[in-house]
Amino acid sequence: MTDNSIKPQFVIKKAIITADGFSGSNGIPIENDVTAMVAELSIFESLDVPYLTGNAVIMDTTGLFSDFRFQGTERIEFEIGTGDNENTTAILKKRFIMTGIQKKSKTNENANSSSIAFNMIDEHGFLGRVNKISKSYNGSLETMVKRILQNELGRKVDISYTGALTEFDERSAQQDIKCIVPNLTPIDAVRWLTSRITTQTGSPYFVYSTLVMPDLSGNGDNNTNTEDNEQGCVVRLGNLDTMLQQLPFNKIPYRFTPQTTTMELDPTTASYTIKAINISASSSTLELMEKGAVMSQYTNTDLGTGEVFTTKYTLNKQLQNLRDASVIEKDDTFAQDILDPNFTLNNLNYQEYNAKKYHTITSMGTYGNTKGYHDETDENKFNLKVASRSLFFALKKNPISVVVEGMTLLIARAKVGDIIDLDIIGDNVNAGEKVGQVLDSRYSGNYLIYDMKHQFTSESHNCVLQLYKIESEEVIE
Repeated sequence: MTDNSIKPQFVIKKAIITADGFSGSNGIPIENDVTAMVAELSIFESLDVPYLTGNAVIMDTTGLFSDFRFQGTERIEFEIGTGDNENTTAILKKRFIMTGIQKKSKTNENANSSSIAFNMIDEHGFLGRVNKISKSYNGSLETMVKRILQNELGRKVDISYTGALTEFDERSAQQDIKCIVPNLTPIDAVRWLTSRITTQTGSPYFVYSTLVMPDLSGNGDNNTNTEDNEQGCVVRLGNLDTMLQQLPFNKIPYRFTPQTTTMELDPTTASYTIKAINISASSSTLELMEKGAVMSQYTNTDLGTGEVFTTKYTLNKQLQNLRDASVIEKDDTFAQDILDPNFTLNNLNYQEYNAKKYHTITSMGTYGNTKGYHDETDENKFNLKVASRSLFFALKKNPISVVVEGMTLLIARAKVGDIIDLDIIGDNVNAGEKVGQVLDSRYSGNYLIYDMKHQFTSESHNCVLQLYKIESEEVIE
């Protein structure tokens, strides 16, 4: 059992580089221990990418990489030790393929040593970008995604973030189809298929990857999948509805207190301090409208029957569907923070304008009674194609980026697709001193972790998080 008084610390216990073409007389690749040479390690997770990537800065004072004839196909395996102030140790293992040199810089006056920054990628990410498949698949879109990842890349898919109760449970709104993957890489094929999957409310699906985290709770909930543990990552399929319905992983909110140093705070509070915050370009309804994310028209012409079906999409109605499904606004204290439903333009409500008009052509019956990739048995489900894309853009309307202590995330096993709770001070110099009076009702609250960057150096372990949310605490006048 871990103590809540978390002492930030980490150590790269091992960093080993091997190359298939650099072997001993027995044919076994020679291990090159670069543990003491690693100056910085970054590992990236994203809901947009079905594999992990990374960067490593290595100080070369022995000419290792010149002798090694580095080609961008070497493998590096890290072992990272983490612990709390009880010295409870966990091991995080991660293996990458080093795909190239990002930058090399001389580091001393004699020019006889260098700092080399390397790009890295998961093995299945490398394989998935250089192989091509042209195959026919039958069944659900979820099954096709899982089959490609398993058969082409050797990776089993975790579906716990789809809301599935069993490994055979599927929650997507689309019916079974027949689909021909047209000479795509496995990664592109998976993305193409996933872009077609939605929930019943029109929320998008994501295929992504996260680190294999050790369980420090004492419950024995460790990952037992051999492939995951060998590669140090889990490939997941999830949907936005399930993600947004989660509770925050942190019971103590991360708080931005720039006027207070962590030395002045107790260890627990210091561990949940936001070290930096950035709120970039946001709040542009015009940009959403131009993309067709606020309102649009979708038309489908079926060449087989000659039927033309037209439907209108509005983001306002989709947000209402999310409310009805208890995905957002679960109680009266929160309200959607994406658009103003009363906005008028030239005396017309914004929903009267169609900034985007989509028109697709299908041919029902190409595969007999089996539907194709673009076909829908229920014509009203054509609307879900637009809904998924629109909600994806709407989610990113109000971004925020924060830097927090990495140890707290590792111990909590937090990852992209999880919810984090933040306390952000409001812009009011006349506010009282009580927390409830000084917090910003819009920027505080629960956020979806969309991107995560673990940054390990010799002195710290920080995490840079890209966060998004749809609702904010409602201000009662």
